[in-house]
Amino acid sequence: MLEIKGLSVVFEDFTVLRNINLKLDNQLCVILGPNGSGKTTLLRAISGIIPYKGSIKINGKEVRSAKGVLEYSTNLQEVYTIGNSVWDTAKIIAEIKGGDLKEFTNILDYLNVDRKVIHKPMYKMSSGQRSLVSLALALFTRPQIVTIDEPVENVDVNKRDKVISLLREKVNEGIIVTQQKELIKMLHDNKKEVMVYTIVNGELVEGDKM
Repeated sequence: MLEIKGLSVVFEDFTVLRNINLKLDNQLCVILGPNGSGKTTLLRAISGIIPYKGSIKINGKEVRSAKGVLEYSTNLQEVYTIGNSVWDTAKIIAEIKGGDLKEFTNILDYLNVDRKVIHKPMYKMSSGQRSLVSLALALFTRPQIVTIDEPVENVDVNKRDKVISLLREKVNEGIIVTQQKELIKMLHDNKKEVMVYTIVNGELVEGDKM
C-alpha cells in the first residue's frame, strides 16, 4: 500500500507540490501533467531522494525512515549509480532484493536491448537505452509497488508496444507519470482499472485535466 497525506515539496521559495493526497491499495494510477508540473518531483519524493513535508508511507513505513524499502522500486535513473556499470548495479540490487539476474536479461532481450550496453555506466548510454535499461532495473525484482517516470519518452516507436505490455504484465500497484494521454487506454485491461489524476498548479486533481 502506498499512502500519501498532505505532501508538499518546496524548493527555496517556490512550492512545486502542495497538499498531495493519494492512497493506492493494489491499484494502478496514471498521473498526467506537462513538463515542469511536478510529476517527476512527486516520484523523487516517494523514492526518498528529496525532502518533503507531510507523509509518504509504503506498507505503513514512512519513506524518510524506511531505508531500502525492498518491496518498492522506481525507474528514476538517478537511483542507479551504485555500480561502475549497469551490470554491477543489477548484481547489487539482486543481492539486496533477492532478484534473479536472468529475469533482468530476459527483460532486456524482450525489449531488444543489446546486452553489451549493460557493461557501461548509465550516463554513457543513449537516452533511449537509458529509458529501457532503467525500466528493466525497476521491474526485474518483481516489486510490489512501482513508480515509473515517462516510460515511453525517448523510446523508439517500434518498442513502445513492448514497454506497455511489460508494464501491464508486471506493474500491479503504483504510479506511472506521463504526458502521453494515450497510455491510459493502452494500460487499461479488463482485470485492472486505471486511476487517472492530473497535476494542476502543484495540486493533484482527479481525472484527465490536460
